Amino acid sequence: MWRSTVGMGLTESQRWGHYPAGPVCTISYLLQGSIDVLAAGVGHDAFSARQPVPRMSVMGPHSLPRSAFYGPEAEGVMLILYPDAFWAMTGVPPQTLGDQIVDAHSVLPPALLAVCKRLFEAGDVDLGVQRLFADLLPLWQQRAQDLPEHNGQPREWGQNLAPWMEALAMRAAATGWGRSLRQSERRIKQWTGWSLRKLQGSVRGESAFFAVMEAMLEERLDWAQIALDNGFSDQSHFIRETRRITGFSPEALRHGFIHEEAFWVYRAWAQLAGFQTAPDIVASSHFGLRP
Repeated sequence: MWRSTVGMGLTESQRWGHYPAGPVCTISYLLQGSIDVLAAGVGHDAFSARQPVPRMSVMGPHSLPRSAFYGPEAEGVMLILYPDAFWAMTGVPPQTLGDQIVDAHSVLPPALLAVCKRLFEAGDVDLGVQRLFADLLPLWQQRAQDLPEHNGQPREWGQNLAPWMEALAMRAAATGWGRSLRQSERRIKQWTGWSLRKLQGSVRGESAFFAVMEAMLEERLDWAQIALDNGFSDQSHFIRETRRITGFSPEALRHGFIHEEAFWVYRAWAQLAGFQTAPDIVASSHFGLRP
């Protein structure tokens, strides 16, 4: 994921960014400018204490949403990893970084740290990302052997959580001597830092988000039907889960998606999943995602 506010002349309210809760881990690069984050779950209160993000940082799985405030001339790149892949690459159990953002130098092993630093040396973002992927592949093929039932090759899981979650559950069920549901759930929590139930909640929330995108583009938005179709007990359950994952109600999230620059992460997520957003949707900054 890449974003730049350089030369955009954004107002202070446009320089916020809202990130949903999720099980993934990230390695982030601040190429120029500054980015401050609020404590997880705080929202985007301008008076809340902010934590400067290190030039290269690592973020663990987040149980609560988090907001960030970008400097007027900020540019950054974020490498997003599934938690079990992060563990294999770094040797760091994801649960030890839950809801935390730390300096990458305190977490990443020397070989991976050296590879990650090369992005700063490229001088061009696209070239730097290409080199990063090329340099990461040998490390991944070597370290991914630590993942049960893995052959070291990249997997075509698509751009959402559901296929990864299904593969994870299958690995957990097929690994080790004990193959009961309870033992499988313990393995999943060990590999990801999250319980099976919590992961399923994220998958359900993501499915609902894509359903909302489709309904918006077809102008047939029905919150109750979306809740029913995506495994929520009722509309109230859907609203509570949306607030837990994003910090916003479904309607506030829909409005922000269309009208507010701070929801650029959700627009990028929708575009990566293949949704062509309507032309009247705000897009003030430069951003992008690469699978």
